[in-house]
Amino acid sequence: MTIHRFSSLASTNQTLWELLDQGSPEGTVVISNAQTAGRGQWGRQWESSLGGLYLSLALKPNWAATSSGDLTIATAWGIATTLRHHHIPLQLKHPNDLFLEGRKLGGILTETRIQKGVITAAVIGVGINWTNSVPEVGINLQSYWQRQKIIPQISSLEMLESITLEGISLGYQQLLTASLDSFLPSYQDLLLKN
Repeated sequence: MTIHRFSSLASTNQTLWELLDQGSPEGTVVISNAQTAGRGQWGRQWESSLGGLYLSLALKPNWAATSSGDLTIATAWGIATTLRHHHIPLQLKHPNDLFLEGRKLGGILTETRIQKGVITAAVIGVGINWTNSVPEVGINLQSYWQRQKIIPQISSLEMLESITLEGISLGYQQLLTASLDSFLPSYQDLLLKN
């Protein structure tokens, strides 16, 4: 795994696509301290100020184009499962939002390139609020721990990076070795109930 770190970028996904165009392999990661043009699902702007986690990971799954949504679901499930192992009671809002105490903690943006009906490359972008300022509908991990008066099991942004990459890998490996059906019930259990 090769990790490229930046102090500020327009978008980690955009930079990773540029690196892929230059020949970077699967497993390449881009991490930035801030983004000036971060985006979420449906082209919505994602606030990306200093203090948050903004990373993108390149995959080359060579799956049918119809499986692109599975990558988002697998990533959300993997990250939520991994963070829950660190006592963060994360929930999911289908298909790509990470929620904590009913407020948005983060999001996932999956982008794919398709040739002849096959996904030849995918970029999984993840943003998670750590200490950054957030809108009223959001939450960051530091404020959550302070309100709960608990000692966090995740002690640094670098540790959160590692756990997030572990979560993406967990979901991706599950898709590679089993199928979406193998963890779909677990994913559904994590969904916010309206």
